[in-house]
Amino acid sequence: MSQASPPDIAATIKELRSARSLTLDQLAAASGISKSMLSQIERNKTNPTVGTLWSLTQALGIDITDLLGTGSKMNAKEKQISTMKSHQTPEIQSADGKCTLKILGPHELVSHMEWYEVALKKGGILDSEPHAAGTREHITVLEGSVTISTGKEEDILTAGDTARYAADSHHFIKNHTGIPARALLVVYTP
Repeated sequence: MSQASPPDIAATIKELRSARSLTLDQLAAASGISKSMLSQIERNKTNPTVGTLWSLTQALGIDITDLLGTGSKMNAKEKQISTMKSHQTPEIQSADGKCTLKILGPHELVSHMEWYEVALKKGGILDSEPHAAGTREHITVLEGSVTISTGKEEDILTAGDTARYAADSHHFIKNHTGIPARALLVVYTP
């Protein structure tokens, strides 16, 4: 009887991080694991502890069994609802702390569709370089007011408003008021 080889945790973590467009710095901030330790893990230079793996899976929004390849196919078939608790939702925060993105979409859809809860403090801005050709963003403001700019046009949205726009050129979402703003953002890449 042949022995199964261990899961390639290093490659899996690097693939998941890349699929979410996270830098080592961003994953370090979300997981509480140092950038140098993450780099060593991704290069297979160290064996992470269970605690480290747990922190990474929580930051990436996956179950630890997915990372280790020990999830039961039978259990996956039986389970109809997949739940992620609020404390498990990975977040990305801007360097100035004025913009927070909660990653709500599952990693298996990231190449075509991503969705986020965006929180912007006074003066907070989500400034984005062009995404792939044909990419569109759809934003619905839940609280407060934001300015959307595509470089060619600008519009102000308030709570309840939705905007859809091309995201394959430089664009930004900015809180131009003194009141915190919150929105749902969907990024669709054909």
